Amino acid sequence: MTSETPSAPYSRRAAIIRMAPILGLTFILAHFLRSAPAVIAPNLRTELGLTPGELSSLPAAIFLGAALMQLPVGVLLDRFGPRRTMAALFSLAALGAIAFSAAQGVFGLAVGLFLIGCGAAPVFMGVILLLSRWIPRDRLATGTAISIAVGGAGMLLSASPFAAAVELYGWRASLLVVGLFSLAVALTLLVMVRDRPEDAPHPASTETLLETILGLRSVLRDVRIYSFAAVTAVSVGALVTIRNLWIGPYLNDVFDLDIIARGNVIFVVSLTWIIAAVLYGPLDRKFDTRRGVVTCGMLAFTAMTAMLAFNSSSSVLVVTILLSGFALFAPMAPPIFAHARSLFPDTHSGRVFTAINVCTWSGVFVMQMGTGAILDAFPVDELGRSPAIAYRTMFGALVIALLLALVIYRRIEDVRPSSERDHP
Repeated sequence: MTSETPSAPYSRRAAIIRMAPILGLTFILAHFLRSAPAVIAPNLRTELGLTPGELSSLPAAIFLGAALMQLPVGVLLDRFGPRRTMAALFSLAALGAIAFSAAQGVFGLAVGLFLIGCGAAPVFMGVILLLSRWIPRDRLATGTAISIAVGGAGMLLSASPFAAAVELYGWRASLLVVGLFSLAVALTLLVMVRDRPEDAPHPASTETLLETILGLRSVLRDVRIYSFAAVTAVSVGALVTIRNLWIGPYLNDVFDLDIIARGNVIFVVSLTWIIAAVLYGPLDRKFDTRRGVVTCGMLAFTAMTAMLAFNSSSSVLVVTILLSGFALFAPMAPPIFAHARSLFPDTHSGRVFTAINVCTWSGVFVMQMGTGAILDAFPVDELGRSPAIAYRTMFGALVIALLLALVIYRRIEDVRPSSERDHP
């Protein structure tokens, strides 16, 4: 925290242990709320008679909200700190889940999801900013990877467990409970989180709120921001578009899987992603390069996406393996954000991270709407299912986007973790 630090001093390790559970729980819930629509998408399509384009517009509302909030979040994080920013805005995500559970039409559902996107916007950036203050620089990628893996438990909960809850209690009751619990977690953040270590240098900022806002200009004028943004927008966009939107309809339309079977496949894919996130973390220190790790990861991610584009097998096992391979190479955020952190000053960390992230979530929004348009271009059957060729075309379009993003990212200079080992 800033001025509201407790009177009794305690070690960094004790403080991290104290904060970790509530931060982890917040991250888990943010992932859950963004991921749950994938499992119930076919149910919503049937219940409301949605076209693929209309269906894609619903979860896209989450990422529109997230994109619109990123730059304000950057200002709020730098000006008021992660504790208050995360607590205040995550309350909006909780209210969005409650509103979604009570909605009776497409507009109400979209409003609820938009609030979830706005409210969950500071969670990832807030956690990254806290990590950058509490752990050494050369270990930021590892710390980020561990936090992402913990948050990924929300993806697991939104798969088979959520599918089972929907079967027993319905999706409305299930999301209402999650929304109420999320509200309690938001309030707990105020009590449990500290913005920075007591023994750390506290860069006193004399900026007024207006000066903090105007400080965005120097960040947004740096062209390196957009190279980072391109690779995060497309890599995160591809993962989230498939995992949080189309994986459910894909498994339903092409492989005729019911909600429990879909949940099981999504669970395996999500678990693979979590394991991969942990494995990615230390690779930058192991090979002493961040740009190299991201480059190899992007090439492997693109190759798996291409295999999905060419896959014509009707085997559930084959597609589960391919989707798991897709998830295996997807979590490149840790080395990407560690790379960005190494090139910009501490005082602008919140604005740098969120400037990148606004492009990331804008990319997710555009990719979700774009893939919906691709699927809309193909005729559906009498049950509203899209043909296999529509999904294969969609995967092919993602391959092209991934390759273009990699070319743009490669223009940024590398910063070796070994050069930062003496920095706190």
